[in-house]
Amino acid sequence: MMRCLGTAGMVSAVIVGLVLFLSIASIPAAAQQRGAGQPTTASAKPVPRTSWDGKPDLTGVWQGARLDARAYGLAELERLYQPSAKEKMKALSGKDDPVNHCIPYGSPRSMATAFPFQIVRAVGATLVLTDHPHIYRYIPTDGRPHTEDIFPSYLGDSVGRWEGDTLVVDITALNGRVWLAGAQDHPTPTSTGGWITSDALHVVERWRLLDADTLEYQARVEDPKVLTGPWTTPKIALKRAPIRKIGEGHCIPEGIDYQAPELK
Repeated sequence: MMRCLGTAGMVSAVIVGLVLFLSIASIPAAAQQRGAGQPTTASAKPVPRTSWDGKPDLTGVWQGARLDARAYGLAELERLYQPSAKEKMKALSGKDDPVNHCIPYGSPRSMATAFPFQIVRAVGATLVLTDHPHIYRYIPTDGRPHTEDIFPSYLGDSVGRWEGDTLVVDITALNGRVWLAGAQDHPTPTSTGGWITSDALHVVERWRLLDADTLEYQARVEDPKVLTGPWTTPKIALKRAPIRKIGEGHCIPEGIDYQAPELK
């Protein structure tokens, strides 16, 4: 809204403008180039900590953006697939994607979606709850090792430990039936999709609070049966969601008309 100013008001406006100009000019170039939405040290809320161990409290509902093939680092992952694995991938399409058959996204693929998830920190454990589909991960952080002779599963066996303020989660006992990305994710025009894994899949996640409302996630993926070397995802920024808890989600398999009135 514009409004008229008297002479004194004009002088005051000039002085204020000069002060603002000098203040902006004094900001370092690196700070001016900071990406939109990135918290600054002065404005960011301090990292909350739990009362029982003083570690960062990751408790809350978090949500990121849907990452495309480039942002998710799939060009590097595609390069790492063994020739035999690439041949298998050529025959796969969206109908073969496990998530279209109500199988969990798995790690780290779930972090590249825009679905919210909830973390609950407790004494000796961290829980990760998702509603797409409705499922949970229980991550002990009390120093126990992996469970012996555990039956392989889609989410595997998770064990957590703290390295400073970073929660490191080691995931083993995976069944090789999840994909690392979707069939629609093509980093190059010749990509085929079908980002398969095997039962040798091993994932190490790193969770770190940058401030009270920003959670950083990164994972290292190893699968010697299909990859020639480890793949590390880009650092993924997740924001605290405005809701306090997630709801109950239901998976609708591919081929079902979810717009049908009786299903609604």
